[in-house]
Amino acid sequence: VDPTIDAFSPGNKIVLTVGPLTGTTAPLHAQSCLVTKSPLTDTILNSYAGGFIGSEIKFCGIDGVIFEGSFDDWKIILIDDDKVSFESAEAVMGLGTEETEDWIKEKYGKGYRTMSIGRAGEKLVRMAALFSETRCYGRGGAGAVIGSKKIKAVAFRGTKGVDLADLKEFSRLVKENMKIIKDSCDDEYNLVGMFSKYWTGAGVGLVQSRGTLATRNSQYGSFDGAEGISGQFYEKNFYTRWVSCHGCPVHCGRVHKFKTYDGGKSWSRGPEYETMYSLGSQLMNSDPDVLAEANRLTEVYGVDSLTVGVTISLAMECVEKGLIKEDSLKIEFGNPESILGLIKMIGEREGIGDILAEGPERAAKEIGGGSEAFAMHVKNSGFAAWMPRRMIGTGLAFATSNRGACHKRAPIGAEVTGQVDMLSFENKAEMVKKGQDVVNAIFTLISCRFHEFMTPHEVYPAFIKAATGIDISLDEFYSLGERIWNLEKLFNLKSGLGRGNDTLPRRCFTEPVKGDASESSVIDYDRWQEMLTEYYELRGWDYNGIPKEEKLKELGIEKYRYESS
Repeated sequence: VDPTIDAFSPGNKIVLTVGPLTGTTAPLHAQSCLVTKSPLTDTILNSYAGGFIGSEIKFCGIDGVIFEGSFDDWKIILIDDDKVSFESAEAVMGLGTEETEDWIKEKYGKGYRTMSIGRAGEKLVRMAALFSETRCYGRGGAGAVIGSKKIKAVAFRGTKGVDLADLKEFSRLVKENMKIIKDSCDDEYNLVGMFSKYWTGAGVGLVQSRGTLATRNSQYGSFDGAEGISGQFYEKNFYTRWVSCHGCPVHCGRVHKFKTYDGGKSWSRGPEYETMYSLGSQLMNSDPDVLAEANRLTEVYGVDSLTVGVTISLAMECVEKGLIKEDSLKIEFGNPESILGLIKMIGEREGIGDILAEGPERAAKEIGGGSEAFAMHVKNSGFAAWMPRRMIGTGLAFATSNRGACHKRAPIGAEVTGQVDMLSFENKAEMVKKGQDVVNAIFTLISCRFHEFMTPHEVYPAFIKAATGIDISLDEFYSLGERIWNLEKLFNLKSGLGRGNDTLPRRCFTEPVKGDASESSVIDYDRWQEMLTEYYELRGWDYNGIPKEEKLKELGIEKYRYESS
């Protein structure tokens, strides 16, 4: 793919992949990955979802699908083992993701696993996502790319098994790994154990106590209503059903019943911890029912709950500052009608929602009035649920992420639990660089992030050999992550992004975080720039973040070098 093309061009491709352990009994390897050029960030994008669709893809006897070009009319793609058909999507146009899934299964068979877009994807909302049952390819706007190709949904049904190079050794590794994971789940003080018991929302109290729960468009680091939107609160006060991905004993997913704002009843998976921030504390929303309904709307319309929440919080602060006005809707922090209404307006591209549908950076440029200073994003991707002013290493990971504001490759656990000083700049560049490379390597297996929290890394080369017969050392495995990171960086450089894009909003450098637990934290800009330069040097890049020739040769990717003009 030409890095300079418009992400909505037919020349953009979407690569849907699974890993060598997908569809096997290896625990926590149920995910699949979408790779494309992002319409939100203009970067390369990798976006992951768990559930059962990854295994179903593998059961079709394939390791991936490439979507390129575009249809003249909207289609549903059915992949049934090695048969592919293109069906009219006319009957499901305008429907939400769940309704689309139900319609496909009713018409073509219950055995299909689906991925689909909602109205946001149809209308090319830049933060549009794809949903697969209760799981989501959330970040970066992959749903809008699928929409640009006039694909409403893709459904897989497979009947084939997964061949293994050494079944006996693979079974032994699975048994050992499963014991480690189950022991972790039984330990209430283990992070994954907390997720198993209360799902990802279990950490709200810890983050709140550390003054790093982003609140009111990241002006504050704590939220008075945090306890009432935590995982523990939902578990105790809402009807809850546990759900898991294929072959996973952690079952971190939850489905809740809740009351809708108009007095009805509904259900939704989640909200996850990240959404408790983006549609909860960040919007001053302390109502767990409204939070669940807002989360539900992101599934109906098919949007990333993180970036949509961050963009809504930007709009709310802009209204407070007199920068925008929407006659059809009162917009203010903590107002349920504002929250639910803006999600709908963004999903429909109506009124102010048409501007906000472009993402926080683009919206702020359109709004003006200094709003770019408090649009909380990196490369137009809304902040994940962590505060760079309180967690310096996580801030560096956000800024240097190749897909924008990514928390999956950040030293969150080490910082928020106090293993390292959250506010220190010391050794953070090295920590972030190493973490990005290691996690990138593990993600070549399309692993769940939680797997690495519990599993000794020596297991990965062993699993690879038993599954595929490929013999690879741990260092060679890690080098895959570094190679991929550099290839992604080269793509982004060619797309037009540089050092100036590896940064944080001005608020992070000029406004101390409010709230007693947040210690008035603010990032020293000069020290930040020194740390960014140190990070580049550790990576073998020059001052502008361009990989040097010797680094490219070391990684065997010199033919992809970037020639600066």
